[in-house]
Amino acid sequence: MKKVDLLQAPIPGQSLTGSPKNYPWERPPEMVEVKEVVNHYIKKIANEDVMDDLAITFKLGADLQTVTETIMTTGAMKGLHTVDAGMLAGPHVAAFIKAGMSTYDVPVKETPVTKAESDEYKHKSRLALLLEAELEKVAPEEVQQDEGLELLADMQETLETEQPQEEAPMEEEGITMPPKGLMAKESV
Repeated sequence: MKKVDLLQAPIPGQSLTGSPKNYPWERPPEMVEVKEVVNHYIKKIANEDVMDDLAITFKLGADLQTVTETIMTTGAMKGLHTVDAGMLAGPHVAAFIKAGMSTYDVPVKETPVTKAESDEYKHKSRLALLLEAELEKVAPEEVQQDEGLELLADMQETLETEQPQEEAPMEEEGITMPPKGLMAKESV
């Protein structure tokens, strides 16, 4: 079990002491309307290079929900749109991706199959590994020239920067700690 040093945690309000607008998501988004967001992603994904690379991702076993959520999160982190606009545009973009993959005859899993597979961290790490495997095959110069590979690189970067949340330690059953402190009552 990993120990957590509570004295090394951020001070409450510490994020408010930095300069405003340091990060793209702290600035006003480039696109406000959901229709704009949907059109942006459809134009970007309609590119043949992007569709080819997405087809490879789905052939490797990625699911539509995780891919779409990653694309939307990447856009929000870059300041293209708000998280809300991304959530509303997501189903439309997912439908476009699914329709596009049907032309490639690539089967697309919409969501993870079983409850055990639906663990978000597991799927995002799996997608990160799939993207890493695909991007290792390509020279870095090609990634900058190919829009599809650039999208995959952005998705991989987003997945790597997301930190898994620490789970609260579970109290073991059967072991009870005696109450401590001024107000603790002792049973006699």
